[in-house]
Amino acid sequence: MAEAKLEGVRRNDTLNGVWEERISLPFGDVTCKWWGPREQRPIVCLHGWLDNAGSFDRLLPLLPRHISFLAIDIPGHGRSTHLPAGVAYYALDTLRLLLYVMQYYGWQRISLMSHSIGAIMSYVFAGVFPDRVDLLISFDLLKPFILDPDMLLFLLADSLPKTLDYNTDTKETRDGKLYEYDQLVEHMHVGFHESISKDACHFLLYRAVEPAPERAGYVRRRTDPRVRHNHGLVWSHDLNLEIARRIKAPFLYLKTTETPLFEDPQYHQETLDVLAAHNKDFVQASVEGKHHVHLSDPDHVAPLVSEFLTKYWTKEDYFHSKL
Repeated sequence: MAEAKLEGVRRNDTLNGVWEERISLPFGDVTCKWWGPREQRPIVCLHGWLDNAGSFDRLLPLLPRHISFLAIDIPGHGRSTHLPAGVAYYALDTLRLLLYVMQYYGWQRISLMSHSIGAIMSYVFAGVFPDRVDLLISFDLLKPFILDPDMLLFLLADSLPKTLDYNTDTKETRDGKLYEYDQLVEHMHVGFHESISKDACHFLLYRAVEPAPERAGYVRRRTDPRVRHNHGLVWSHDLNLEIARRIKAPFLYLKTTETPLFEDPQYHQETLDVLAAHNKDFVQASVEGKHHVHLSDPDHVAPLVSEFLTKYWTKEDYFHSKL
């Protein structure tokens, strides 16, 4: 049953004209899914914590077909390589990953469509390199959180020692336990507070698990367990506001109606106010749904994204690719 469900999602790729990409980096290969025409620069898609490139599988077929997209498995996720033993994952690594991708394809500029922690890191990247980002779309999360100092210190004290558990043989720790496929569907659905519908789970699991040849009907996880202890990125409110002042690219921010802000609403609202005051092309809207609305209910998101792309995407700016 597991293999049949996984194969069904793979056939969906064939129907939609999707190519699997491999980008060679110093520590290993990063895998990606290229949607759309090959001769133009794609919009790069970054997934959220513990997700993978399949996070965009249900949304991208609903967007304009003449636009290209490159959905990335961030290292440690999906089919991408894991970091070497003794190395921990850190949110800011994503900025270096984007620079690597730009260097690999020879791009001077980049467009980003991202979810959750991927959206947070896209926000930071656009503030650090405002002249290199020409379009920004973020789902549900906007910026690094502002937390009480006691909470931040607790998170660090809790997460950092746990990374030491996987300093030796990461393959052994990854492969140690086998699961029935339906068990992982239920675990993902419940673990994300039903944000990912059971039908949508398949679009993440086909990249997050692999069949276990030694036990028919069972699978093992591919995701590096160390990514669970990536404590994200937390810094000052003043720095977030300065980033907001620097972002000049067209920016669409979609916030779901059923997801909390995880911080004092004042910080969120003040950031929105600064973005609106300094960027005439900043657009914000609410969409009905939970944190993974772009995956579970993509029809809630697609019209707003398509409208934004129709206004701000022009072929002349994207007609560049080394492929």
